[in-house]
Amino acid sequence: MKSIDLKKRFGISLEEYQEMLEKQNYVCATCNRPERSIDHRTKQVRSLAVDHCHTTGKIRGLLCSDCNTALGLLKDNTETMKNMISYLNAQAMKNA
Repeated sequence: MKSIDLKKRFGISLEEYQEMLEKQNYVCATCNRPERSIDHRTKQVRSLAVDHCHTTGKIRGLLCSDCNTALGLLKDNTETMKNMISYLNAQAMKNA
């Protein structure tokens, strides 16, 4: 992730990004796994995405591509997330 992009998009420096990365032990804030997604242009593992509130702009943490995409698709709707967890738990009970 380029320093200029971080500053322009999120208002943080590369050093601040690195500090966040270290505090999270280099893993996603939600799934606790390192990024696995490969950038098709560079053929390198992507950097963790800067997750932020689209209303306030406040940075929440660093996420892997999968978790960042999931939050975006759910539009940060915690009620939908709770409903999905309930659904998965109910299905797991049926299949146990």
